[in-house]
Amino acid sequence: MYDSRIMQRSSRTTPALLLSGSAVAAGLLFVACTGDDPVLGHASVHDDGGAPDTSPVDGGPMSGDADSNGGDSGSTGDSAACMSESLSPQTPPLDMYIMLDQSGSMADQGKWAAIGSGMNSFATEASAAGVGVGLQYFGLTGGAGSCISTDYQTPTLEIAPLPGAATALSASLAGHVPAGDTPTYPALKGAVDHAKAWASAHTGRVTVVVLATDSYASSTCDDDLTHIATIASTAAAGTPRIVTFVIGVGSTLTNLNGIAAGGGTGQAILTDTSAAQFFAALNKVQGAALACHYTFPIGKDRAKLNISYEPAAGAAVTVGKVAGRASCPATGDAWYYDDNATPTQILLCDSTCKTVQAGAGAPVSILSGCSTVLK
Repeated sequence: MYDSRIMQRSSRTTPALLLSGSAVAAGLLFVACTGDDPVLGHASVHDDGGAPDTSPVDGGPMSGDADSNGGDSGSTGDSAACMSESLSPQTPPLDMYIMLDQSGSMADQGKWAAIGSGMNSFATEASAAGVGVGLQYFGLTGGAGSCISTDYQTPTLEIAPLPGAATALSASLAGHVPAGDTPTYPALKGAVDHAKAWASAHTGRVTVVVLATDSYASSTCDDDLTHIATIASTAAAGTPRIVTFVIGVGSTLTNLNGIAAGGGTGQAILTDTSAAQFFAALNKVQGAALACHYTFPIGKDRAKLNISYEPAAGAAVTVGKVAGRASCPATGDAWYYDDNATPTQILLCDSTCKTVQAGAGAPVSILSGCSTVLK
C-alpha cells in the first residue's frame, strides 16, 4: 500500500528507473517526516548534498541496532525532514552451474549437436557477457553412471565469466559423446552442493543450477521423481538460496515440471531439438534468474533504504521490508535483504516481483536516506 508519509517533493521529475543494470544520474527526493511519525526514523538534511546523518537523536537507535525485522532498526520518530536520494537499481552478476545430460538418448534426433550449437551461441552473445558458466556432465564420461553425488559436485569446467570461458566451453562440448544412462538424482545433488559452496564464496552474485536433460531419470540410482524434486526444493529453501532451472530437450517432458517447481522456478523450459530453442532457453534462464534482484548500493546505510515502484496507474507504491524470504507475504508487497547484517542484494518477494513484472514492468526505485519502512 502506498505510504502517504513518504512524499516526493523534487523540483524536477524523477526519471523512471527500469529494471536494468545501466546506471543513471541519481535524483534527490525530499521526504516529509513528522516528529510523531510511527514508522520513519531520523535522517537530517544536508545542504551540501552529502550522505544523511546516521547518528542517533534523542537516544534513538543506531542504524546497526537489531530488532525483530532482521536487524534493521526501522527507528521511529524523525525529528526533521530527511533527504532521499533516488538510485537506479543495478542487477547483480549471474553464475550458472550447468548439469548436462550426456546419456545415450541425447544422440537421437540431433539433440547433442543442437545443444552444443545453442550453448556456443549463448557463450558468445553480447548480452551474456559477464555471466559465469560452469559445466558438468551426467552420467560421467565414458557412460559411467555413478550414483555418488560428489562425483558430480566437481565441475569439468569451473564457473568462469563469458565470453572468456567460451573457448573452453566449446572444446569441452566437442570432446564429449553421449553414452550411458541418466542418473539425475546424484547429478542434481552434486550440482546444488557445488552451487551452494560457490555462492557462499561469491556473495553479491546470483548462483543458479541449470539441469538440461531429455529424461527426468533412467539409471540404477534413485529414480523417484519426488526424491529428485526434494533435492531442488531443499536447495531453494536453504541459505544461500539456490534455485534450479530445468531445460527439457525433446518431447513429452512435462514430468520435469516437478523438479522445476521444487527448485523455485515454476516449470521446466521445454525445447525441441533445435539449436535456436536451446539458445533461447538459456537466455530465458538469464533473465528469470536476475528478475527482482538488485545489488545493494555500496556505501549506503542498510537501515535507510526504501524500495518503491510505479504502477501503470496511480501513485508510486512504497514497499515495506520484511526480515527475510520466509517472512514474505503470500499476497501484497514486501522486500528483504539477502543478509540483514551485511547485505549484498535487495530482493523483492514473489508477489511483488510478479506485480513489477506484469505487463511492461513497473519502474523500480531504490531510495536512500530515510529510515527503512518496515512491513
